[in-house]
Amino acid sequence: MLENILGTLNSAIDSVLELALGVLPKSPFTEHIDNLARLPYLGLLNWFVPVGAFLAIGTSWLVAIGIFYVIKIVLRWIKAIS
Repeated sequence: MLENILGTLNSAIDSVLELALGVLPKSPFTEHIDNLARLPYLGLLNWFVPVGAFLAIGTSWLVAIGIFYVIKIVLRWIKAIS
C-alpha cells in the first residue's frame, strides 16, 4: 500500500515538474553549447584544463554557500521570534 502511495506521489510530482518545464522558455544558450561541441580541439583542451571538474567543484561550492546562507537566515528568524 505504501508503494502505491509513493508511486502516485512520484507521478504527481513528475507531472507538476513537466508542466513547469513546459511553461518555462527554452535555454538561450543551447545554440552556443552546440557550437562549442563542434570544435575539433575541445577534447584536447579539456585534457589540459579539466572544465568538467571545475564546473563540478564550482557547483558544489555554490550549493554549500547557498545552504549556509539559507540556514543563517532561518536561524536569525528563529532568534527574532523567540
